[in-house]
Amino acid sequence: MLSNALVIDDDPDIQRLGELLLIKHGFSVAKAGSLGELARQPALLNAELILLDIGLGEFTALDILDYLHDLRLKASILFISSCSKETAAAVIASGKAKGFHVLGFLPKSKLISDLSTYIEPLKHTPKAPTEQELSKAITDDQIFLAFQPQIDLQNGRVIGAEALVRWHNPERGVLYPDSFIRLAEQSGLILPLTWRVIELALKQQAQWQAQQWELNVAINIPAAFIKAEGMLDAFNLLTHQHHSALGNISLELTETAGVECLGYACHILKALRQLGCQLALDDFGTGYSSLTQLYRLPFNELKIDRSFVSRIDQDKDALAITLAIISLGKSLGLTVIAEGIETAAQHAMLVGAGCTVGQGYFIARPLTAGAFNAWMCERSHSLAQDHEESMPLRCNACRVTECSAAMRAR
Repeated sequence: MLSNALVIDDDPDIQRLGELLLIKHGFSVAKAGSLGELARQPALLNAELILLDIGLGEFTALDILDYLHDLRLKASILFISSCSKETAAAVIASGKAKGFHVLGFLPKSKLISDLSTYIEPLKHTPKAPTEQELSKAITDDQIFLAFQPQIDLQNGRVIGAEALVRWHNPERGVLYPDSFIRLAEQSGLILPLTWRVIELALKQQAQWQAQQWELNVAINIPAAFIKAEGMLDAFNLLTHQHHSALGNISLELTETAGVECLGYACHILKALRQLGCQLALDDFGTGYSSLTQLYRLPFNELKIDRSFVSRIDQDKDALAITLAIISLGKSLGLTVIAEGIETAAQHAMLVGAGCTVGQGYFIARPLTAGAFNAWMCERSHSLAQDHEESMPLRCNACRVTECSAAMRAR
């Protein structure tokens, strides 16, 4: 059952009514009347359920959604308003597109009579994971990885994959990072979780090397990892234990990760570069110190955030920013990676702009290790059939003479 709720409405009477109704359902309720109030009191956003007015004077629910999205916050959202159904439908679509759990739209006139219809199902929602559960997950092999393929956009060749953390919770099923990364950060478990992810990624890389696959593995690291005492020695030891090809390991540091001391970060990152690792500045364009980090830290890869890439075929400003980042990366001699490619049009635009590497649902969704191997085989045969009249039975991807893809091609 969810426990914290927030009512965002510029009408004090609706605020109070929503509060009283939610308290009856067992919620602890906070109230806000505007985007400015939320900006001044971000603690109000510690909510799992939000009743959100679509019209908020000079701001709207869309502005609130943008703010929540920028903060990487997730919540169940019920839109309330006296607006038309068409307006509500457009706002609902925007919320869903940003990844929010949108419960629907409720006219304010029906708050008293119909709110329970939306709230009751939430009572059966499993409680949020706890620190103890996450700690147990890290030590009890409940953490696993999915791999999102990355391709060379100029020739279509698969060059690697980004390792994405998943949690197989015994009670809740598979959990995604949005549901437990903040918990890891707040509880101090982000470091052991990161080490577990690195170990799993290195193990998978070793398996791919045994198959003669020279694939890059991209691993997300938080600022806490850079600042951890003894990290370099521990990382060096772990990579030696797994006989890792360090030149095929890319450590991705998000530009919103909060690197306060750039001098120390530069020292550590240079040491990782000397070991042979590639370093990527992730989510470029979404933070406040983008160019400073890019200038002062020794990155050799630049990842364009999906919030730009996924809109370049419908938003001229997103396209302009994306093209500018590609040009900037080229001028600095960096490998530019576009994430969030969702359509053929976006793919074609990035190829035309000379972007180096791409990933996204248009190419492939994140895959378990077994599914990734099968996808590699299928892709190898598909590409081969595009260039050859006959398909050899030996799979050039998996090195297996009678793999399933080769048998189907017989």
